[in-house]
Amino acid sequence: MTAISNRAVANATDLEVIRLGADSAAVAFSVAAASADPAVAGHYPGFPVLPGLFLVEAVDHAVRQWAPPGRIPELAGMDRCRFHQPVHPGDRVFAEAAVSRDGDGLVVRGSVATNRGRAADLRLRYRLVDGPPAATHIGAE
Repeated sequence: MTAISNRAVANATDLEVIRLGADSAAVAFSVAAASADPAVAGHYPGFPVLPGLFLVEAVDHAVRQWAPPGRIPELAGMDRCRFHQPVHPGDRVFAEAAVSRDGDGLVVRGSVATNRGRAADLRLRYRLVDGPPAATHIGAE
């Protein structure tokens, strides 16, 4: 599986780490993608909705904040993804990741919510690869 783009986070404003623990992480941000953004254009005319991949990317970003120094989590698979309600451009997004070690990899139970409530639940698998320690953390230079 190739790396995901984290375009949702790249287009985010007010990005903050809410919680970082031994086995979990939570991030929050506002989605700045405009209705004219090519990723939003086809989702859906007259009713802009962020693509589901943006929600996967939000959980991925929480996992990357949690990652041990010198290790980069690389998405290896998506076991489950359930969408509960749409996320719109301009929404405040809250993404959480509960991380469990599984051999050399990780199993992540993720959730995404907006101020209106639960938007998605995910179960993702990761492998940890060696990498620069500061490359994935907010505020890294």
